[in-house]
Amino acid sequence: MQADWKIMYVATAILIMAALLAGCEPVGEREPCVSLEPDFSGGGAGYELIDLLNKEVWVTSDFTAEEYAEFSPPLLWIKNDPRIGMADGGEFLRSPGCSESGQFTCMRAFDKGFLKVVQLVTLNTPVDNQGLIRRTELEKYHLLTYSAGSTVNILHNPAGERFIGVSRSVDRSSDTFTLPEGWNLTFHVLSTDLTIELSGNVSVLRTDNEDSFQGPLSDDIILI
Repeated sequence: MQADWKIMYVATAILIMAALLAGCEPVGEREPCVSLEPDFSGGGAGYELIDLLNKEVWVTSDFTAEEYAEFSPPLLWIKNDPRIGMADGGEFLRSPGCSESGQFTCMRAFDKGFLKVVQLVTLNTPVDNQGLIRRTELEKYHLLTYSAGSTVNILHNPAGERFIGVSRSVDRSSDTFTLPEGWNLTFHVLSTDLTIELSGNVSVLRTDNEDSFQGPLSDDIILI
């Protein structure tokens, strides 16, 4: 599996170089840092497109499930799998590159409206020799709420860092996943509401069933 990821990295690098040499035009009309109050309360699937050339992630709710399944992005764009949040509520506070809360970089493309929510640093780096967990490093400004009585999943790495369950694939093939040696998963039933802010540099861990755990959580966050 590790070899598969190396092949993917090489192929992506070749595509990016080819696009640069060809003078690849940017996709969509973009407005940087517009003051908005986007509604993130829908609770349904979110649809994300990844701009590999600029290392940006753009989110929209304008697709239907059928439209997204049939949509083919252009060169150097890929579709993230449709995601369902594990938190009871959540909102993005601002786009990376914007200085004030409530400012978002917008894009109109493919007859849809998008918000920039993530600036990627690295993408899908295996953290173990079997490729059971993949790490993506990114910048984002994301507030999550887990309600009292809900169960939160916490992934612990061998260094003792904690990562909270944030989302899963709509098409998840299994509720379970395989952990590398030294990793551990715990479950906590909350007695009070829990608010987690994932802002600035964030690590996203994907398990082999495509569940997403994010963090690391600060030591002062107590799960009760």
